[in-house]
Amino acid sequence: MMNTESHSSERNSTRLEEDRISCLPDEILCHILSFLPTKNAVATCVLSSKWRLVWALLPNLCFDDRLCLMYENTRALTEDASTRFEDFVNRVILCDSGKINKFSLRCSRLINFSRLKSWVSCAVMRNVVEIELNLDNYKHVKEAIELPESIYTSRALEVVKLNLKFFIKTPPPGNFFPSVKTLQVALNNLDKNFPEWLFSNCPVLEYLSIKGYLYVGDLVTLNISSLTLKRLTLELVDCAGSDTELEVVIRAPNLEYLYIKDYLPISYMVDELHSLTKAVVDIDCEYIGEFQSIDAVAQGVVQLLRGVNNTKFLSWAKGILYALVFARQIEDFFPTFPFLTRFALEVDDSGWHLLPLIFSRMPNLESFVFEVDEDTDFDCWWAEEPLSLPDCLLPHVKTIEMRGFAGRKNELKLIKFLLKNCEVLNTMIIKFQKKRVQKMVLMEKLCKKLSVFRRVSKTCQIIVL
Repeated sequence: MMNTESHSSERNSTRLEEDRISCLPDEILCHILSFLPTKNAVATCVLSSKWRLVWALLPNLCFDDRLCLMYENTRALTEDASTRFEDFVNRVILCDSGKINKFSLRCSRLINFSRLKSWVSCAVMRNVVEIELNLDNYKHVKEAIELPESIYTSRALEVVKLNLKFFIKTPPPGNFFPSVKTLQVALNNLDKNFPEWLFSNCPVLEYLSIKGYLYVGDLVTLNISSLTLKRLTLELVDCAGSDTELEVVIRAPNLEYLYIKDYLPISYMVDELHSLTKAVVDIDCEYIGEFQSIDAVAQGVVQLLRGVNNTKFLSWAKGILYALVFARQIEDFFPTFPFLTRFALEVDDSGWHLLPLIFSRMPNLESFVFEVDEDTDFDCWWAEEPLSLPDCLLPHVKTIEMRGFAGRKNELKLIKFLLKNCEVLNTMIIKFQKKRVQKMVLMEKLCKKLSVFRRVSKTCQIIVL
């Protein structure tokens, strides 16, 4: 009996000591390691002889020096720590010649920039599909950085993400990124020559994202011309005030989605957007009139809206409505949106009187969203009902959503007015402000008042959230 118990105990001990994970195929082990930072994945080489070279099969090489900050327990990397990080990257990327899917480098303090060129070149030689560079030590860089010419000519590369806070040397003329479909670029300083050669010479580009800060005082032209582009996001910050003159040219007949965030939209030439489905225009009214004339900004906004008038969905921030208040002869120049069916706008206490005109230029509108700013003095812009309502509201609008509702008197006037005049309205959604005190009490009071409001549409359903 004791002998049997002894054998059973030995079998249990063997099972506990058995390393089942190490018995898995290399492909599965590599998949497990792919969820770890490269530094931690490489560290598994000390576990056993089985693990010694598994990390070398990783399809993604992702390096982030913020991990060094965790180990060093400090807020900024020392020069010695940065050098050790670079040595580690160098050893890993040069140790093998197999194909890799992604090479990602996030570095706050690159000491030896010649190594960057070597790493990118090596990744391209290994037929990398995605390259992501996030470098943040522009204060230490006095000259433009040169990337290897191979990055611009690689046929394996499909995704490029560059977050660079310094200049890049312009490569020799020609087409760039022959197979790249996704290009994301964040630049600390938009050079007057850099944008055009990069953004307009990619033969199969489908998604382009640009974020740039403007410091120079010269005329800067951002020329985006592409027959293949389908999605474009553009975020520009003017840090030089009135010294910077920015011109944006967009010609993309197959563009389906456009997002623009700009602080001073002075000059936009947007045309040939025949395929546009959704446009989001975000203008920050905080800086309007601070650096440029309000009239120039207003005309720039109108010009931009005229360029996106083929869209089916349009969304704009409160800065648009504020700027339009100062547009000259807006009745003559405000565009018509013949295909627009959904409209979302953020409103504050400016420009409400323009909404009837705006809606009248949207003849096929079916739904719209009001996003009310929490600091809005609502009483000052809906004191009385307008004398006339745009015809488009009566036959077509089926859905209305009001966000940021606070239960103010004139908000109720607006709701009552819309319920009385929208004949085919199916749904009205009212969302209270997220931080509103006594939200449940206000909701109960609102529901009681809504129950006695006249609804011209017999099928209208009101939802309060």
